[in-house]
Amino acid sequence: MILFVLCVLSGIYAYCRIRFPLKYEELVTKYATEYQLDPYFVFAVIWTESSFRSNVQSHAGAIGLMQIMPSTGEWIAEKIGLDEFNQEMLLDPEINIRFGCWYLAYLSRLFEGNEVKILAGYNAGPNNVKNWQEDWGEGHLPDAEDVPYSETEEYIKRVNNAKKIYEWLY
Repeated sequence: MILFVLCVLSGIYAYCRIRFPLKYEELVTKYATEYQLDPYFVFAVIWTESSFRSNVQSHAGAIGLMQIMPSTGEWIAEKIGLDEFNQEMLLDPEINIRFGCWYLAYLSRLFEGNEVKILAGYNAGPNNVKNWQEDWGEGHLPDAEDVPYSETEEYIKRVNNAKKIYEWLY
């Protein structure tokens, strides 16, 4: 939220465009369109996950721009009919963005377009979101503050703030 306020109020529009780039715009637009996603939502996820660094790997083992776990990448490859998948393929920006967009669209269908649940599923796993819904009811998770994992709550807030900045800038 602080970044959003600074960008909007500071008058340093050019700085904000550097800080929140449209890197890989052609690929993001292509796959966001194919999977019926808001491109600014995808840009915000990439910004939050990797700051547009395609060769990054997390301590948990997630890979690339959209920080896809190798097991999730293998599952997605199977679902979309991509033979001979290996985890190094996740370092390729096109494959990573394609897989990330496919997965966001899958989560969107699973959670009926609820962005809090989509992002919670992306960060903490869809099974955790389903368990939270079973424990607290189907209507649970209307806001990021309802997420029981503080890391996931902060993740959702960061993505939502980045999305607001992207919408404002572009």
